[in-house]
Formats: sequence, structure tokens, C-alpha cells
Amino acid sequence: MMGITALTIDIMLPALPAIEAHFNLADANDQQLVIVSYMVGFGIGQLIFGPFSDRYGRKPVLYFGMALYMVATVLAVVAFDFDTHLAGRLLQGVAAGAARVIAVAVVRDRFAGRAMARAMSFVMMIFIMVPVVAPAIGAGILLFGPWQDIFWFLLGVGAILTLWLWLRLEETRPKEMRTPLTVHNLASATAATLTDRQTLCYTAVVSLTFGPLLAYIAASHQIFVGLYGIDAWFPVAFGGIALFSIGAAFVNARLVPRLGMRRLSHSALLIQLALALAISGLALAGQPSLYALLAFLSLSMFAVGLCFPNFNALAMEPHGAIAGTASSIVGFASTAIGSVIGWAVGDAFDGTVLPLTLGFAGCAGLSILIVLIAEPGRFMRTTA
Repeated sequence: MMGITALTIDIMLPALPAIEAHFNLADANDQQLVIVSYMVGFGIGQLIFGPFSDRYGRKPVLYFGMALYMVATVLAVVAFDFDTHLAGRLLQGVAAGAARVIAVAVVRDRFAGRAMARAMSFVMMIFIMVPVVAPAIGAGILLFGPWQDIFWFLLGVGAILTLWLWLRLEETRPKEMRTPLTVHNLASATAATLTDRQTLCYTAVVSLTFGPLLAYIAASHQIFVGLYGIDAWFPVAFGGIALFSIGAAFVNARLVPRLGMRRLSHSALLIQLALALAISGLALAGQPSLYALLAFLSLSMFAVGLCFPNFNALAMEPHGAIAGTASSIVGFASTAIGSVIGWAVGDAFDGTVLPLTLGFAGCAGLSILIVLIAEPGRFMRTTA
């Protein structure tokens, strides 16, 4: 369920120039809207589906979301102009929000605390593993057909996933636990989520972690192909960098029961800040070498792999009884804010990597400040 959200983003990367040419875009940076529009819809979808899954159960809402995903995929294929195509991508994102929200809610239904962080590490391992192969899949499809064939492939993936979920996923929100979807209950659950200091602060930190990552994904083709000229090796470089996130998710799953969520994630923030400041210094002096950039991005993805599962678990930890609604709010806020940050950083691309590296540095530094404000005296400290 988490994997299809990543697949729908990253499989499009090799097709962005073809989409730009097909719709005769005036500004090359507009091709990034194919990614960003999906992410905006993804944020909206997460806000919608969580409360409904608390009321009607996880599986019925998930089925609706997957059906909407397949309809949106067809719309993106048959689009007669770029705006209609973006509408299809936006609707795809809305539908994929159901998969993301319900995946996290199902994990929270089953686990809490460090156990949830460990489970989320394995979920994120799959989520991050997809970018290793997705650009190569997209490039392979383009060898045999036009960019529209990528969407037909996604349609087939959506249908297979829906069938698999029907056969394999158990309902984790039994009828006796479901709450009526009333204004009072929704307002109460929303207030409980938005007034919890831990949830608010770690949602902000998730957003600041996600923003530069989205900017990197959106601008990666322009950087690697346009700036460094590694056209044929782009899928290999992109996938190789993603492997570091997979390794981090595995390391986190092994270490979080012993070291705790805070110690691991806070250490990763410090590493991220140091790396971003170092590469920004090189970028100010001139274009960093390809090897320096690859090292920075690889180690940054390792840090991101330690941050995401722990920050999500810390944000969700206080809300087991309203996991669907809390997952919606956390997911919506982090995706919406992260998308704005990602678009701002990505759109600042000026033919150098400096806007991207400064974006990583600024977001890491602000994240550390928020954690210090949120939990005074608990930075880098484990809890029972």
C-alpha cells in the first residue's frame, strides 16, 4: 500500500521530458508539476480518508480509494491538454492518500511505541525500495512505447494490489471499535490531535524532512541529466541513492528497540545538517563533483531513512483510539507543507545544486530547533 504511492511518483521521472514535449510546455521547470500536483492531491486525500476508515473500517475505504486511483490513471492518459493531465495526477494523489493513511492506521491498530517504530521501519523499507527500481521500470517501458504506457502499467498495478488486499489484508478496525462519523466526534478527534504538542511538533519535523526529499525527486532528472550529463546512468544513480534509505530502515528496525526513537532520529538530524552545510560550502565555491554530490545524497538518504519511521511513530504515538483521523491529519499536514517546501526548493533550481543543498541544510536546522522546543531536555535521550 505504501509502495504504490512511491511507484506512482518515481516511475514518471524518465518520462518528464517526453511529457514536456507532448504538451509543448513553455517552461522546463513546469514538468515538475507532474510530481508536485500528485503530491498536493496526496495530501488532500490523506485528510479525507482517515476519519471514514475510523467509521466504516479500513478495508471498505481502501477499496474506494483504489477504484478512484484507477479512474484517475485513465484520466491522466486520455488528457487532451496539460491542465487535464495535471487534474488526473491530482486525483491520483487524492486516491493514493487512502493507501498511505490506512497503511499507517493499520500499523497503529496493531502496535505502539518502539514496536510501531520497528514495524514502520519495515513498511518504509518497502516504500523506499520502490524508487530503486521504479525509474528503471519507467525507462524500460519507454523503450517499447510512449509515456502513456507508464499509466497503463500503473492501472494494472492498482488492479493487482486491490485483488491482493481483498485476499490478504485483515480488517483491523472491528465494528465494535468504530465511532459514528458525527461533527462532534470528528471535531473531538481533530482537537485531540491538533492540541497534542508532541504530535504537532513531530508532524512539523516530518514535513521539513519530506520537503527537501520531494525537491530532490522533482529536480533529480534536471540535475543528473541536465547538469551532470549522465543520461543513461540516471536510473542507476537514482536507485543506488535510494538503497541507502533501505539500509537505514533495516538498521533502524534492528536498533530502535534498544536505543529508542529519539536517540536515532535526533542523531540523524545532526548528521543531515552537517552533510548539507558541507556540500553547500562546496557549491558556493563552484559546482561540486558528481562523486561529492552522490556521496551527499546517499548519506542524506540514510539519515532520512532513520528519521521518517521514528518521526511518524512519535507523531502517532498518543492517538491509538483515533488512529485513522490522526493519521489523516499528520499525513495531510506533512505532505501539504512538505509539498510547498519541495516546490519552492525545486523551482529555485538555477542550473546549480546550491538551492537544493541549502534547502536540506535549512530544513535540518529548523527541525532540530523544533525538537528542542517540543521536548526540552529530551534531545538525543532515550525513554523507557
